[in-house]
Amino acid sequence: MTKMDNEILEENIKITTDHLLELVKKNCWNIITNRYQYILTDVNSLEYSNLHKLRIIKQKTNSKKTPQNLNSVVETLAVFNDDLYDVVLYVFKAKSNKTIIEIEYLKKSDLDLEYYQKIKDNSPMFHAKIIMPPHQNQLVKFDVNWQNNNVLNSVKKILSRFK
Repeated sequence: MTKMDNEILEENIKITTDHLLELVKKNCWNIITNRYQYILTDVNSLEYSNLHKLRIIKQKTNSKKTPQNLNSVVETLAVFNDDLYDVVLYVFKAKSNKTIIEIEYLKKSDLDLEYYQKIKDNSPMFHAKIIMPPHQNQLVKFDVNWQNNNVLNSVKKILSRFK
């Protein structure tokens, strides 16, 4: 991995972080600090049967991870930069003193062999996404930390059934 490759990877993460924060400002009421830390998630390391279970598993495993600065994350991802296929950034937790961003990645080598042959020379794709709470009115801003507030969200879910 050359220094230039690391710089390109770092720049892509910075640009995608900016896009993520634009999404949060547009859709969430939280004030996001520009002091970022990152956690990494290898999509293929997670075993789940549906998206609801995936969200619960990710929440538990991510809560145990130690957030890292951008340089550490770039060093880790640089080891298999040529194998990166898809990189997705989410806000894991927004606190008053820092914003923890999850970088979820999928490697080309984890894909079906036939598909791998088609995409093996492609550059990685970078995406920024936010996860909306269930039953959320798309016209109303929401708490970006909703996944971390399990009790409050359970009450909101029950109340939404009676609306």
